[in-house]
Amino acid sequence: MRFLVSIALAVALIAVAFNFAKPLPNTLTDDSFLPKASSVKFIAAGNNAAVAGLFWIKGLTSLGESYLTGKEYNYLSHVANLSTELDSLFFTPYYFVGSITPTDTRDTTDFAVMRRALKNFPDEWRLAVGYALRLSNGPYPNKKEAADVMRPYFDSPDSTIPEHIRLMYRSFELDAEQTETALEMVLNDVMQPRFKKFRKSFYNKTFRVLGYRGVGVTEGRDSTKYNEVKKTIDAFSEGKIPAPYAFHHLLALKKVETPKVEEPN
Repeated sequence: MRFLVSIALAVALIAVAFNFAKPLPNTLTDDSFLPKASSVKFIAAGNNAAVAGLFWIKGLTSLGESYLTGKEYNYLSHVANLSTELDSLFFTPYYFVGSITPTDTRDTTDFAVMRRALKNFPDEWRLAVGYALRLSNGPYPNKKEAADVMRPYFDSPDSTIPEHIRLMYRSFELDAEQTETALEMVLNDVMQPRFKKFRKSFYNKTFRVLGYRGVGVTEGRDSTKYNEVKKTIDAFSEGKIPAPYAFHHLLALKKVETPKVEEPN
């Protein structure tokens, strides 16, 4: 009975807090409309998990209303941050925020949420992928940190992790390097036994290293160069050509950007 009374009191206090809360802010990063976690913990009377659920439901309700009204709602990560501060084992906000946050959004509130997610659920590789992509493509791209996030999953005993996810850390590392250095890393990886089962993925990695990001590899004007990359990687991995030849031949395939010519006024 005492427990139920505590729950009821906590719900009532939170309801009052919502009733007197400030209007939603007009900026993307101002989270002043949310109370501090320390204050909520004080009035929650030990029922942090229940109160975290209330805030999360409120956030999802506001998100649903934004879909119906056509208005933007940019605060779900702020609500998730508060909810997981109250209950760090509340999995749903982690998964939801990691799945729906655009990789290039300038509001980085979700970073704190995802760091907390990996601390409490280190084996959940899907959470790691979302965070790594945000680090790699966010407003302040950090390929090295993205690689560090994904590296533990390469040797993970979890059989559900797909092969391309296991090798994702290496893709981030390659993207962080200059073309020549990245090519040397690729050729070195091709010959390492630990990467043997991933060898086919080096075709696409090399193609990206050479500057053909987002270009179709099965058709179009760059398909010939992709096939040449594939043939070179295969020949090198089979010992038919030496490393210096493979390196310089691949480097010669590097995409050259055509400079834009400004039209005279």
